[in-house]
This record gives sequence, C-alpha cells and structure tokens, in this order.
Amino acid sequence: MSNRHEIETYSKLQLGAAFYLQESFHYLHVALKSEFTSLLFAEELNSIEPSKEDRKIIDETRLPQDAVSIMQSNIPDVLTKETLSLMSEAFQKSKCRVESEKHKFGLDHRIDSIEILGHLNNFGFFIETLTNRHLLFLRQTEVIDEFSYARICTAKVMERLIYIFKEELNNNQVHLNEITNLFSLRNKTVHYTPDNAIALKPKISELIQIWRQCAKIIKRLEKKEKFNEESFSKILENYIVEIKTTWN
Repeated sequence: MSNRHEIETYSKLQLGAAFYLQESFHYLHVALKSEFTSLLFAEELNSIEPSKEDRKIIDETRLPQDAVSIMQSNIPDVLTKETLSLMSEAFQKSKCRVESEKHKFGLDHRIDSIEILGHLNNFGFFIETLTNRHLLFLRQTEVIDEFSYARICTAKVMERLIYIFKEELNNNQVHLNEITNLFSLRNKTVHYTPDNAIALKPKISELIQIWRQCAKIIKRLEKKEKFNEESFSKILENYIVEIKTTWN
C-alpha cells in the first residue's frame, strides 16, 4: 500500500500541514482580536448614559425567566433607537481601534471567543498530518513493516505518536503530556456538547506550553527525516514569537 505513495504524496502532506498551521494561527489572531474588541466596546459603553426613556423602557420590560423561553420569544428593543444607535457607533469605533491600538493579555487569560475552535482544530490537524507523513517515511525506509504500518495508521493520533517515540519515552527523552492536552482540547471541539461549549476556555499559557512541546517533537521528526524543505519546527517557533510579541 505505501509503495503507491511517491513524491506527490509527500508534497500534498507538506502542503496540508502548512495550510493547517497557517489557518490555526490565523484563527488565534482573530480570537484575540475579538476579545480585545469586546474590552474596547465595554470601555466605549461606559461613556453612554441611558436616558430617562431608556430607564423607563427597561423598568417596564418583562423578559422570560428561562433560557428556552428567551430563545423562543420575540424580545423587543429595551433601549431607545437613539441609544441603540450610539451603541452601534461605539462598536464600530471599537473595531477601528483594534486595528491601530495594542493590548497585552496575561498568560492566565482564558480565550473564550468562538474562533478558538478554528485554532485547536487546525493545529491538531497540523500535528496529525506530520505524524502521518512520518509514519509513511518509516514504512518506505523499512523501519517498520507493512503489517505494523497498516495497523498503526488506523490508531488514535496519540497512539501513533507513542509508537513513533517509544524508545525516547522509555528513556525519558521525550514528553507528550502537552500534546495529549492538545488532543483533549480538540476532542471538545469535535464533540461540541453543551458542557464542552462552556468548558472550552484554554489559557494562553496552556497553548504556549502545547506549541513549545510540539516544536520539540517536530524537530525530532525533522532530524530523522532530513527532508530538504522549510523547517516546520522553525515556522512554529516563529508563530510563537509573533503571538508573544503581539499579544503578551
């Protein structure tokens, strides 16, 4: 089976990995920009003083008490058109400010924006693609036999990585705890249940630890493969520096 895979296969896997990596950090920037926009919007809203008419509307409005009723209701505006217009202008101003101002999030900041789904999914695909490509490399260099290759290729991603690094793990030269956490987080995006939707708020420090361990693992794959291509570990390290410079 692996004999059918020639240079085109490696090229497509390389392009796929590059695509997933780029998309993952695109979504991370979008997520952090969204959270910065929310902070600026809250700041802008502080300058808007509700009118007497606004307060009267709020006092007289009776909203449903449970989530399902709220979702099923046609809720009227609870502020005047003038105030809603000011709020709309404040939001547009916040979006413009994001493009020209900077903000540093703390390492303990939890990312709650929906775009974090795009980062975790694509980054997980990135690691999985490089893992699959390395397994093909091991088969075609006859490090593993066809029977083992066929079995390990259908295993879970972490089992594939454990197989690849079994000696290093036994000698305590490699650690996969952060990568395990990555796929635990990605599992929450794949199975986006009500509980997972609420729980999925990774810290920036948590993501940095994942990226750094992945960079080390990828560097080990590259040392074995010796492919004549741009180093994915260096590209990832550059992304880490970019995130820390821009947002930390």
